[in-house]
Amino acid sequence: MRRLFIIMLGSLAVLSAHAAPPRGMPVERDVLSVAKILQARLPPLAEDGMCEVERQDNGWVFGIRVNSSATGSQLLQVYIRATSESRSELRVQGVRIESGLMTSKRSPDPELSKQWTDRLLELVK
Repeated sequence: MRRLFIIMLGSLAVLSAHAAPPRGMPVERDVLSVAKILQARLPPLAEDGMCEVERQDNGWVFGIRVNSSATGSQLLQVYIRATSESRSELRVQGVRIESGLMTSKRSPDPELSKQWTDRLLELVK
């Protein structure tokens, strides 16, 4: 019984470490100016020209659709978080949506995240 408890506790610790959100890239601007830049420059990069914006307690979340097909689409979620008065943190997460007849499946897309992180850092600098 004790071994089972230790194994379960260890596996929970390992799985929670993998589920933690990745750290973002530092930006030498305040969060409001980064949000204004992204709000102006993200819609032309979207496939449909639209950008979803949501205000959070310590930053902003932007969402754009970068690719779409009959079987699914790719979304890009950009998180801006204030780290200090004059610094921010930018985190990009790509999401692949596979559409079926009745349901859809969302999964993270690390390749898309990596591809867009550098591109968006250049936009805000």
